[in-house]
Amino acid sequence: MVRSIRQFACIVLFALFCFALSSQGQSSRKSDVLNYFSNQSNSLHYSNFHGQPAPSKELRALLDRQARWDDAALNDSNGSGLRLHFEKIDEPVAHGGRAAVRYRVFAEGAPQDKVFAFHTWLMDNTFSTDPRDIYVNAQGLLMIHRPKPEQESSLKAADDELDVASATESAVPMRFLLAGRDEGTPIYGTLVSHPVESYDQGCKLEVRAAQPGATAVLIIADGFPAKTKVPLVLESTGAVVTEVLDLNSDGHAVIAVLPSVAGKTQGTLKASAEGPNCLPSVSLPWGAPPPSAPKTPGH
Repeated sequence: MVRSIRQFACIVLFALFCFALSSQGQSSRKSDVLNYFSNQSNSLHYSNFHGQPAPSKELRALLDRQARWDDAALNDSNGSGLRLHFEKIDEPVAHGGRAAVRYRVFAEGAPQDKVFAFHTWLMDNTFSTDPRDIYVNAQGLLMIHRPKPEQESSLKAADDELDVASATESAVPMRFLLAGRDEGTPIYGTLVSHPVESYDQGCKLEVRAAQPGATAVLIIADGFPAKTKVPLVLESTGAVVTEVLDLNSDGHAVIAVLPSVAGKTQGTLKASAEGPNCLPSVSLPWGAPPPSAPKTPGH
């Protein structure tokens, strides 16, 4: 019964999403997709350091949508069990910095007789839709045309497959949505090519940048005992705050954190979650370095 209600709710929400998507221009399309979860009240807990202002209503809503999108990419939230997953193709050598990694994309179990649209949502709020029709083969491989007979069971298809290039910075997510053009079930995916995560005795803690410069982040806990409360210690440039992670029935929890501290323009956020037998910890620099002082002629 609960599963049926969840499936019905997803179908209704997605029908509204697709109607808006097809009846508006490009700027409205971005708004509609990013507001896909906005019917639900903001439930994501946030934490900030003493003396710092609370996040705006708009920022809280954005962080909440990011967390919901990631959960939809991780869990059976749409009632179908479908989600996107990514397989590394290559990591080209780059001069003077880390190269973008290319991935092929799979949606195992997605119907082969449908035509899909593929959407990308970047952390800086940039939204785009691939102009091509997208198809899947029997393996769930996303392709840019209908699979040829010899490609039906292929796990790779060279120039005929859809590939995505990941962000190069650590902890920066890219979010994807495969949506049937006939208002089919949405299939979500979140890719973090260079994750910042820690494992300890089966417990996992991860930090993801949620705003440029990691001025807001998502802390994600997994593998902790189900339906328990776990202390979370946050530290940023000497300031410390303690929160409590409320784990769900899957041992999963997400919290948004604003790492800024009064009088500082940059620093490092450290987070540690203490389970019964584990203590994973992660850290991530935040803020932008101060501008370089102008050079004195002759120096």
